[in-house]
Amino acid sequence: MSAARISLKAISFDARPVKFRLPFHFGNTVVTETDQGFVSLTLEVDGRVAEGHAAQLMVPRWFDKRESRTNDDTVADLKRSFELACKSAQDIAAETIAAATTRMRREVEAAMPEGTPRLAAHFGPALVEMALIDALCLARGVNFPEAARADLFGVGALGARDISAAAITGALAGIAPLTAIAPRQTVGFDAPIFQAETGRADDGLPVSLEAIIRATGIHAFKIKLKGDPQADIDRLSRIASLIDGIGSYRVTLDANEQYQPDRFAAFLERLQGDAALSRLRSSIAFIEQPFARETALTLDITVELSAFPLIIDESDDHDDAFATAIAHGWSGASIKSCKGVLRALLNYARVADGRARGERLFISAEDLTCQPGLCWQQDTLVAATLGCRDVERNGHHFGGGLQGYDEPEKARLVAAHPDLYRENDGRIELRIEDGAVSIGSLFQPGFGR
Repeated sequence: MSAARISLKAISFDARPVKFRLPFHFGNTVVTETDQGFVSLTLEVDGRVAEGHAAQLMVPRWFDKRESRTNDDTVADLKRSFELACKSAQDIAAETIAAATTRMRREVEAAMPEGTPRLAAHFGPALVEMALIDALCLARGVNFPEAARADLFGVGALGARDISAAAITGALAGIAPLTAIAPRQTVGFDAPIFQAETGRADDGLPVSLEAIIRATGIHAFKIKLKGDPQADIDRLSRIASLIDGIGSYRVTLDANEQYQPDRFAAFLERLQGDAALSRLRSSIAFIEQPFARETALTLDITVELSAFPLIIDESDDHDDAFATAIAHGWSGASIKSCKGVLRALLNYARVADGRARGERLFISAEDLTCQPGLCWQQDTLVAATLGCRDVERNGHHFGGGLQGYDEPEKARLVAAHPDLYRENDGRIELRIEDGAVSIGSLFQPGFGR
């Protein structure tokens, strides 16, 4: 089946406020509220007209960590990227989604203020891309995994320098989606570990890691590192003293660009030599983006730095980034809809192609910001489609409650997705049971809605 060609009829976006129930420590800033962006559009494909929708949280200081930019500055830049992407999208006529996204990124990047990081410039095009996927799937009467397997989006024609079109479409044809995911709980720098360290929030929901485990049965954890070897080891020891008692578990570490190579090597040496961390150490799946995005893809991953598989995240700001990372010895890349759904599909194909040649490559699903509702549903469906079982997915811990949706929209979401949501004392929350969320209701025509 060939990639579908689409023509845009109308597009709009708006921003809706989200307030956090707990302070959200994100990189080098603290966020208590921000906006969630929504795109709605109408397109025509094969003579059929369909509507598409998408949503993403606009979080400050991740897309752009320049010290010269305030929280408000970075969110304003994301909104500007939205506006420019919607303007660029108006020219979509008989294009594939892949071609439209490539053009939108180029045009938006050129129109953004000089120095804007690509992650920020491409945020708007990524959201429009998601809405285009939704509309195309509806027009064709297929769900997202079915459309991805048939490459209706045109990923095979992206012209990647390291993988052939045939290898891309062949890999996509073998997609086998999961029907449940295991949310991975992110443990921030200063998140309380034990219940004795904190009470409950005003809403009665758990705050400490101990209380969250008791309430949800979560057994996968993403632990943030500070970039200070001894402080990070000390914090891992405290966390291990809790989670070593819960049975089997899986851990990932996220350095968020905080380390220099020499200090990271020192951290790894201490981690490997600490007997108290034996079980946690054996449960580490990978370490995420220890080095700054500006230099990470120029570093060769030496033996001293590769005690655990390393993945890129912030460095994954263009379609060839993962190929460059692989050439320098990195093992994986994170997938996030805010970086591009089609890029996730392309990187999945790279992994499949590399594994066929004996390379040990993988992708992971990382996004702390996904709020329950359309954002959570679409990004989680991408992760499950590409076989990511445990997924960083605890944005609901800070916000949640289907914020930004009016009462009819909330009622529709709860009715359409009883496996995802439940009502608890008047509040709508994710249905996490025994550390997992069933997502079968997402496999309907359209993109996760």
